[in-house]
Amino acid sequence: MSTPAELQTSLNSLGLGFLFPLLDALVKDPSIDVTDEDAVGKYIDTSPDTKIKDAMKTRFSGNEGRQAAGLQPYTPKQYIEAEQSYVQRLMDNGMPAGFYDTQEDLAKLIGGRVSPVEFESRIQNGYQAALNAPASVKQQLENLYGITEPQMAAYFLDPTKATNIIQAGAKNADAFRRQIRASQIAAQGQTQAGIQLGMTTAEELAAQNITPEMAQTGFMDIQNQQQLFATTTAEAASGQANISQADQIAGTFGTNAAARQAIAERKRKRTAQFEQGGSLLASQTGNIGLGTVGQ
Repeated sequence: MSTPAELQTSLNSLGLGFLFPLLDALVKDPSIDVTDEDAVGKYIDTSPDTKIKDAMKTRFSGNEGRQAAGLQPYTPKQYIEAEQSYVQRLMDNGMPAGFYDTQEDLAKLIGGRVSPVEFESRIQNGYQAALNAPASVKQQLENLYGITEPQMAAYFLDPTKATNIIQAGAKNADAFRRQIRASQIAAQGQTQAGIQLGMTTAEELAAQNITPEMAQTGFMDIQNQQQLFATTTAEAASGQANISQADQIAGTFGTNAAARQAIAERKRKRTAQFEQGGSLLASQTGNIGLGTVGQ
């Protein structure tokens, strides 16, 4: 026989903790009339005015949707079994804790007449969308934000819900979309120029409405202009320094006017020197232009 503490724990796990005072009272006084709402109402651990039927209605609120659709409400046993089936499918598919596993979430599924089989199909569709994302983008999502494939699947299943539980700074669906855009940009930086962007830089470019296509072009330009960014012997002797990677990115994508001007000025001087018959390192590949994304 279970101890009172064990019974309380079991009821709590089923969302029926409010029944414990009543059951405990019945053990001590079997004469209590359980058909008398006034007699049992005082034992319900919610508020003095709450009747047992109201507490049960709240606990199994998903039944309202079923009844509205002309279906029979689940018995408490059927309802809890349905909840457990949803949760098991979430666990089997590696969904992050907190995603569609609260009583309110499960009530929506039950009330919406979403079968456990259909629910798993939706999870799998979310996984398929996550799996179909480019490997480079998935890698950057993990590098920059620690977002794993199951979390991506949760996002594709329900962006608003997922971003509330992904502990990566995303507070809503729009924030998570920006993280995806930043990761797409970072993926282009790695692919086209071997540059691993930091989160701040990637998000800054995303905030400037740089598309993945624009990022591809811009980072290709950066890679092709490495000779322009490195100083010649004469430039170094005159005190000039290499154009830093940060300035290469900021200047190429136009997020920093000074960096953009520095690149343009070096390109102008190199071009002038070349036209005067001097040596222009970048002329070996023809990459002497300033490729500014969007222009």
